[in-house]
Amino acid sequence: MTSAPRLLMSAACLTVLLAGPALAQSKAKPKAKASAAAQKPSAQQPSAQPAAPCDTLADDPEDPFRLAPGVEIRNIDGAKAVDVCKAAVEAAPEDGRVRYALSRALQKAGDDAGAVDALQRAAERGYPIAESTVGMLYLQQAHDPATAAQWMQKSAGHGYLPAQTVLGSFYHNGVGVPKDPGQAVAWYRKAADGGYPLAQADLAGMYHKGDGVPQDDAQALVWYRKSAAQNYAVGQGGLGDAYYNGWGVKADLKQALSWYQKAAEQGYPPALASLGVMYHNGEAGLKVDDAKAAQYLQQAAELGFAPARPLLAQLQPGAKP
Repeated sequence: MTSAPRLLMSAACLTVLLAGPALAQSKAKPKAKASAAAQKPSAQQPSAQPAAPCDTLADDPEDPFRLAPGVEIRNIDGAKAVDVCKAAVEAAPEDGRVRYALSRALQKAGDDAGAVDALQRAAERGYPIAESTVGMLYLQQAHDPATAAQWMQKSAGHGYLPAQTVLGSFYHNGVGVPKDPGQAVAWYRKAADGGYPLAQADLAGMYHKGDGVPQDDAQALVWYRKSAAQNYAVGQGGLGDAYYNGWGVKADLKQALSWYQKAAEQGYPPALASLGVMYHNGEAGLKVDDAKAAQYLQQAAELGFAPARPLLAQLQPGAKP
């Protein structure tokens, strides 16, 4: 039997360099950390103060300015948290943090209108994660990108790293602001310097493409490594591409395979597709295995990674692309 032809698109061509929120294709969820310069979102809420009952019951574990460890929405005792946090708001009406906690408690209690109102009031008082969330509501529900960008700018200015990253993606793609790769790089860099892995991967992609900065694969590799070190799948996939192609580092297919596997374990579609190609081509010491190749390409396609579909069609001519 004649051996199957090598897939026409190499693994190196599979990774689409996306920006900002589009990277949600990955199941990796980077933690939101406050930058060193942003430990006090307002004079009313110094981060050194002890946690109060409202904080303990309803703080967001993804909020870098929280005072308590935080509770996932599904685990909040809605009735109890609402009463406690309403009392906290009455005692400190200008404290955006407790208003944000109240919004989470109200959400768990099923009062969506009250939750949105509390969230808006927290944002109006300059609480960074509330500003960012309001911005995303304007983008996704009100379809008002200009207002979304205004709120994201406020949150980013208060040191919220995810908002800085999203604002970078807004400038990168011209969402609510003029398209400006230089500004995109500047905001990605702020968040990347603060240790946010999504921004590190985005900044790496800008260096690799020479978008808003001079093309520099050595710098791209630096930022992909920082992102991958925090177990962020996009950074891991970027390292896989670098080793596969020899971008900023000596080509090493075994290293590429290792990084693609790490990213694929987190459900990152481009890495899944790259593994499919490598299994089909028998690269990095792998035995040719079209069954595994098809499995990985199918997973990538089902997760919405369009380049996997024609590759799957090449591998299995009878399959629907």
